[in-house]
Amino acid sequence: MEDKIYVVTLYREEDLEQFYDDMEANGFRLNMKRPLSRNTHYWMTEEQAQELKKDERVWDIAAADSFVIRPQGIVNNTSYTKSGNFWKDDTVAPTTVSSSDHNWGFLHCAGTTVQKRKNTWGSGATSELVNDSVTIFNDGKHVDVVIVDDPVSYDCEEWESPSSGLTRFVQYQWFNNLNTFVNSIDDDGQTEPTGTITYYTNAANPTYHGVHVAGTVAGKYYGWAREANIYNMAVTAAWSSGQQVGALLIFDYLRAFHLNKAINATTGKKNPTITNHSYGGIYDLSTLPGGTFDFTELTSVTYQGVTYSSGNPPTGGWTQANVEATFGVRFGVDTYPSWSAAIAADVQDAIKDGVVIIGAAGNDNLLMADVNDSNWNNTITISGFGTIYYNRGAWPNSPDSGAINVGALSKYSNFRRSTYTQFGPGVDVFAPGDNILSAFTNPSINGFAGLLDSKAGYGGSNYFYPISGTSMASPQVCGIIATLATNKDRFIQSDALRYVQQFSVSGEMTFNTGTGTYADNTCSQGSPNRTITSQNPRPTSGLSNTTKGARSTTGQAYPRPAIYHQA
Repeated sequence: MEDKIYVVTLYREEDLEQFYDDMEANGFRLNMKRPLSRNTHYWMTEEQAQELKKDERVWDIAAADSFVIRPQGIVNNTSYTKSGNFWKDDTVAPTTVSSSDHNWGFLHCAGTTVQKRKNTWGSGATSELVNDSVTIFNDGKHVDVVIVDDPVSYDCEEWESPSSGLTRFVQYQWFNNLNTFVNSIDDDGQTEPTGTITYYTNAANPTYHGVHVAGTVAGKYYGWAREANIYNMAVTAAWSSGQQVGALLIFDYLRAFHLNKAINATTGKKNPTITNHSYGGIYDLSTLPGGTFDFTELTSVTYQGVTYSSGNPPTGGWTQANVEATFGVRFGVDTYPSWSAAIAADVQDAIKDGVVIIGAAGNDNLLMADVNDSNWNNTITISGFGTIYYNRGAWPNSPDSGAINVGALSKYSNFRRSTYTQFGPGVDVFAPGDNILSAFTNPSINGFAGLLDSKAGYGGSNYFYPISGTSMASPQVCGIIATLATNKDRFIQSDALRYVQQFSVSGEMTFNTGTGTYADNTCSQGSPNRTITSQNPRPTSGLSNTTKGARSTTGQAYPRPAIYHQA
């Protein structure tokens, strides 16, 4: 066999001199000795290299001509610009909104402080529509986003790639592809759905929520990650073919999907998996007399370790107004958020396997406590129903699950929280959630007043509409995180959370414009004054950044009572 140059690497620096002497004594020809290095270059045959690897001092031997390098990013940052009108509100119904208007979240999250126009843009100000331009630092290419929600229509023009013109929506076969792997993950007694999934067309889709969420995450016009691949898992309603993923199987399928996906032929690595969860488990209180939870049905409140009732009232008395203001209990509602240790564990396991999970905090205007703080164990006891935790949030987006929980920033010009959003220390970040423009489905099917999308190139089955909720705020964060994950070799939940904590804007929100008690719908009660931003963490010029340090009858959040019912 022919001699060629090999790089010999030793484990220990202390062995170098003796090793050099031994190699010379054994007739090996030195090519290059590198001072202060455990790497030394020798001429030898492949057969000699394999034999020499048996020396206990040798870590490895590699042919010198095998060290070939290439850049690991395709394009690290492919920025794009949004220019035109950014629509935030009409003082009445959305009569002036146009399909050429932009989701106001773009300007609020990617714009400068001046461009955000605090106190001059939005409800309560003179301007509700502004013309501006903003640059988004990346486009989500080579990232897989999964919209865990209603069925998403496969044929929207919004899913086309701006660069190739091809659809980015993957009509993925969750059951045909993954049931074998799901069976190996978790023996939880759940029967997996089977069969080929048929995805809805937009003309026939009876739901709109998932399409709207997908548009904000990854639509080419309404969304952030406009080059990301789009997947859909139907959990709050069934696909056209009838299948639907049950609560205890959601994260098993996400884990199986992430762990078993193919290598991207272009990048040579697996795409990151970024998932959005704009739904939440509920207690269904519609079974109570009158169909809602009323003050007369409240037996007791355990708040910060003390139990209060009509026989042991708080200061101010056992009245509805005082209980609401003192304990933050909400009445006149037919659902309350349901916490689940089982699903929190599923979320934690999915995060451990590399799935990024971002979710809606909920639309109940309830405190979301942090784990083990003084409000974590607060409960209410309801006559004819039972005792429930009411400050732990709704599965899967509870503070102990590890999901990034997103609250809603309102359309109001003073940057206050939305009146329906969950608040408190269990919320990780706030994002624009009111009047968010995004893709929609056929209004003649879904019964909602969607507007025909008249942008150039959009066909007759494309619609748009502004709706509100923490369900609309979460996709803003999910889309921004997907742009951050572009071309990343390894991108996990801790990377996403670190970005949220280090690059969000602190101190801009306005809280406690009233009493600051739970009766004040702008109350903070320990909320982070933190709003998401779209910001390149690796600037292209200058020095590197330093670390910065009731579900209500309005708003959109899931599930519907008919889907996930816990009694």
